[in-house]
Amino acid sequence: MKLRKLAPSKEKAPQLAALALSVLTVLLLCLYAFYQLPRIAKEGETQAPGGDRKYHVLVLGEAADEDALKEIYRGAETESRSYDCVVELDVPSSLAEGQSLQKLLDFASFVDADGVIAYIGEGTGSLSIPASFSGREIPLITVSRYDESIPQVSHIGTNYSELGRMISRESAVYLNGRGRLIIINTVKSNSANYSNLMASVKSGLAYFENIDVYIADLESSAAITDTSGILARKIRYSDADLLVCLSSEDSIRAAQLVNDLGKAGYIGIIGFGEGSVLDRYLEIGVITELLSIDSQKIGSLALRELFEYIHYGHANNYIAADVKVRKGGSL
Repeated sequence: MKLRKLAPSKEKAPQLAALALSVLTVLLLCLYAFYQLPRIAKEGETQAPGGDRKYHVLVLGEAADEDALKEIYRGAETESRSYDCVVELDVPSSLAEGQSLQKLLDFASFVDADGVIAYIGEGTGSLSIPASFSGREIPLITVSRYDESIPQVSHIGTNYSELGRMISRESAVYLNGRGRLIIINTVKSNSANYSNLMASVKSGLAYFENIDVYIADLESSAAITDTSGILARKIRYSDADLLVCLSSEDSIRAAQLVNDLGKAGYIGIIGFGEGSVLDRYLEIGVITELLSIDSQKIGSLALRELFEYIHYGHANNYIAADVKVRKGGSL
């Protein structure tokens, strides 16, 4: 009996050809992946943000100061590559979280950071400087409020005398040398910064005999929006041409009051601070001018001072931050 070689039937031939093509395609894809994956992995390593940098710096602060902190972080981040460091922003996720600045500094010790840039708010108490695993003190740069009890390497803050001169100059220009000015004060502490600021404002306005200055000393920022209070009465009866505010919260509340009383566009506001809410009031013209500290430049300066200390063991004790002036839109 002879064995016959079986040939695939004409019906099965296309199916076998398609199967062979599929197998060949899979093999080619496997070979491509085999040669490409190491290169892709290597590219991923080099593109990871700061993953292979030598230094690690934290920007810390409380949730209430988050807008300013984000700008400070951006400023520091622009300088980070020059110092071979990765910059990380660490702020509580919400006001309700209640995480203190000291706990954030303790976290800097836990991650063994090489340096810290910390925003010191008005309510910040005494602080313990963070330390590395080896016991080395982690260098601390503070911004905003200066507290001599904090063992900071350097402080970047506001020149309150210069800020006062700027406020008086901008007020006089807005009023064209004549009008009624109300300065809103909600500061209750015997702050040297506030004293310097007010002395400078009064000194600058003393040259303008036709500008009447009234200082509204209020119990708190919340009193600004009291529609039955003295400030509301003066605004309602057009007994003011310009309001000057000395903090972000005061500026926001003054804008709310003027808007609620239907006086937007009739009474000017020179505000102080930064943030999305203030930006919006400035954009629509409820706030006439907004003075603010250049927080991005503060972040840039802070990182430079930090690495001046890390590399050379010294830094400037105090640096005055620049003040920005922005004009509002029209309603």
